[in-house]
Amino acid sequence: MKKFLSLLVMSVILFSGNFSQAQNTTTIPLNPKVKHGKLSNGMTYYIMHNEEPKDRASLYFVQNVGAILEEDAQNGLAHFLEHMAFNGLGNFPGKNMLNYLEKNGIKFGRDINAYTAQDETVYNISNLPTGNENLIDSALLVLHDWSGGLLLEADEIESERGVIHEEWRTRRNSRFRINSQTRPVMYNHSQYAKRDVIGDLNVIDNFEHKQLRDYYHKWYRPDNQAVVVVGDFDVEKVEAKVKALFSNIPMPKNAAERVYYQVEDSKETQYVLAKDKEAKSVSINWIFRKPAYTTRDENYMRESLVQGMFNTMLNNRLKELMQNPECPAVGMQVGNFGMCRTKEANYLYVAPKENREIEAFETFMTEFARVQRFGFTESELERAKTSFLRSYESYLQGKDKISNEDWAQTFQKHYLSANPAPSVEWEVEFGQKAIPSITLLEVNAMLKNYGNINNSVFALSGPDKEEIKYPTKEELFASVKKVMTSNIEAYADETGDAPLVTDELSDKKFVSESLVKGTDAKLYTLENGARVVVLPTDYSKDEILFSSYSFGGSSLLEREDLESGDVATMLAKISGVGEFNAIQLRKKLTGKIAGVSPELGSFTEAFSGSASPKDFETMLQLLYQYFEHPRFDENVFQAQMGAIKNNLQNVKADNGKALQDTIGQMMANHHERALMFNEEFVSNIDFEKAKEIYLDRFKDASDFTFLFVGNIDEEKHLPLIRKYIGSISSENREENWIDRKVRMPEGKSQNIFEREMQVPKTTVFLSLKNEMKYNLETRMYARVVAELLSKRYMETIREQEGGTYGVGVRPSISKRPYENVGISINFDCGPEKQERLRELVYQEIDAIVKTVNETDLEEIKKNYIKNRAEAVKENSFWLSVIQSSLMNNEPITDTESYNNLVESISAKKVKEFAKKLFKKYDSVEVVMNPKDL
Repeated sequence: MKKFLSLLVMSVILFSGNFSQAQNTTTIPLNPKVKHGKLSNGMTYYIMHNEEPKDRASLYFVQNVGAILEEDAQNGLAHFLEHMAFNGLGNFPGKNMLNYLEKNGIKFGRDINAYTAQDETVYNISNLPTGNENLIDSALLVLHDWSGGLLLEADEIESERGVIHEEWRTRRNSRFRINSQTRPVMYNHSQYAKRDVIGDLNVIDNFEHKQLRDYYHKWYRPDNQAVVVVGDFDVEKVEAKVKALFSNIPMPKNAAERVYYQVEDSKETQYVLAKDKEAKSVSINWIFRKPAYTTRDENYMRESLVQGMFNTMLNNRLKELMQNPECPAVGMQVGNFGMCRTKEANYLYVAPKENREIEAFETFMTEFARVQRFGFTESELERAKTSFLRSYESYLQGKDKISNEDWAQTFQKHYLSANPAPSVEWEVEFGQKAIPSITLLEVNAMLKNYGNINNSVFALSGPDKEEIKYPTKEELFASVKKVMTSNIEAYADETGDAPLVTDELSDKKFVSESLVKGTDAKLYTLENGARVVVLPTDYSKDEILFSSYSFGGSSLLEREDLESGDVATMLAKISGVGEFNAIQLRKKLTGKIAGVSPELGSFTEAFSGSASPKDFETMLQLLYQYFEHPRFDENVFQAQMGAIKNNLQNVKADNGKALQDTIGQMMANHHERALMFNEEFVSNIDFEKAKEIYLDRFKDASDFTFLFVGNIDEEKHLPLIRKYIGSISSENREENWIDRKVRMPEGKSQNIFEREMQVPKTTVFLSLKNEMKYNLETRMYARVVAELLSKRYMETIREQEGGTYGVGVRPSISKRPYENVGISINFDCGPEKQERLRELVYQEIDAIVKTVNETDLEEIKKNYIKNRAEAVKENSFWLSVIQSSLMNNEPITDTESYNNLVESISAKKVKEFAKKLFKKYDSVEVVMNPKDL
């Protein structure tokens, strides 16, 4: 067998090493704009000036410690400690840190957050305004306290137990349970197999406070920490502040060694089958372990490029196979990932159609063997090179739009694992030199990463159903033998040189031109009646965003056509355009940064897209073809239908879907047009009807408004707009959307039902709606009410009661089909607590009509003004604002007027609004409990 399996590759050179010291280094020069150094106590720092966004900074505090360093009695405490970093610091007792930052518009969850992993714990304060030096000083002081100033007070620890317990409950889904079964084998029973970050519930509920403090004092220390500060500030000043503030943090004597645990190689192929009653689909993974790179040098970077090309080319072939309706797999992929600090892996992934598991695996292995036997083609490699080079070109063009967050995370990885963090210019120059010189021999040699059969794992997972016959390790190897000894033909790479658009088009005229009030955008009307809005900006050099809309949507369809209408745009998107099927179109667009997507909504038909200015014409060509020459490939459609039907095999065990279906039906008062995705839905889909619906909805340019925002060169791009959009056929039809009277039921409606669950959990959903005028003021006050409720639920339901990991509160403000405002509230909790927590939900709704916390309100207002200052520098903001203004026939509010409106918000006005919103509202409450409550 071993001799036979060696046929998988032509050569294998793999090695492993044993080490426990910090092992990663890099020879790639660090971005010269970065001030980088190590303080006398061992703490590392990275400080860089960056202006995306302007007047903002991101501060990261990176701890090179995580769950992997816990003792058994501390299992889960690294993550618990992360929570405690927001519950009392030396200079900010209690919730003072969060309160202070939120008063300055920095929102917990969005701007202030953290995560814990097996090997690291990272905290961040993002989008910090830099105009106030005291605020920068205070933020640095928070990082200072995260290093060694956590108070870890007894009452705060006890209060957080419930929150962590509920997070544990929320995360115990089917995927987590399957991972818990596969992890011990995948990590070969190493320390990584024993630490899942969230930890042991017995530990979380019962640990002694000393155990948490012991972990903290042992590992949270300067030599395991890095300060990362990126933003619009004076680097010299900030570096001086960092040195002065952080140098005095003492390094403990006789500090414990920061160990790096090995994942030992296996001596023979391992196999694990993980089943769960709530799993949705079957998957087969073949994972090949290999040592982590210890030196991240130019060879490492080059090999990463080669590996990326290998993955891209093979995945493209697999996508082609899945367009055949007879393909036994609904998903196939190759890739690579970092398992942990000391181990990496390459993988083969197959998602088979149910009861075709072996056949799907053999289909994948046949394509893999084709590469092994014949290699890739020169044309495949050239396309991959073109695509990679174009990505580097775009990266260089957009270097000024790399955000503080992206740079901070880059330096975080540089500190933790020596991941290269060069300047954009250096990286682009390297890529532009390396990519053209990459050979087919190098790419084909990536097969070596799948050669060490003994150090691999078959990890299978799926539903716990008797009728599914999961293949054994022996059966999988037998399939490999069958494939490797079969006759396989070389891959034929079919490409075409025809132009994307073959119609002879001429430049059309704008018959009118006007300004869009409140902006610098211009509104043009073409001869065919199409309206075009153009707003040139300099926010991003390599970006033009596009959208369009026409009123009508699925509201114009009869009930019997809704299912087919639901897949109409999907059919067009998976079929290609014009003379190009989907495979040919992908190849044709190699090296282009341009995309267009049609969408059929409830009240509109629309297109969205984006392009590099260089590829603006390609985007317009795609748009023109989607109008004039869409394709409808029945074979590809049937392949997609096969995948959809396969996904429905296990839908009855999906508690999340059961909940969403119940909510959807309740919210629509069981209206006939409220569809549920099930077997009946799929059986009602008709190919010809879907095609007919698309052709009807996506025609007639006179009914559409097209919007373009970004780095537009009017001299170059306007003629292209006139040529392509001006040439779209026009019928001058007049139509609008129809109100089908889909509404929530009047009054209060409730549905409490039970489901079988592996981990008992109650999920509560509540939606309140009332008719209110649609305008900016209404939208703003609805958001304020939702955020005030969210803050109250954070304090009462999460912190005081320890009842849930979090309460989601979301406003909804709709103009169509009728003007209304809604608030939705949802959370998970222990079944025994659900009645008490539901009471609190309603108590806070009643309370906000009478009392508004002025401090909370001021924090929200500050955040709105801060967010607006950030948003106005983004193309996506202006695209959304202009389209909303045109669709809803309302004026665009300038920033000064917007800020004035925010400042005018008072507790009295909020209470008045809340009184109207919560007076005789309609509501739907859905509660999903575990069976045998």
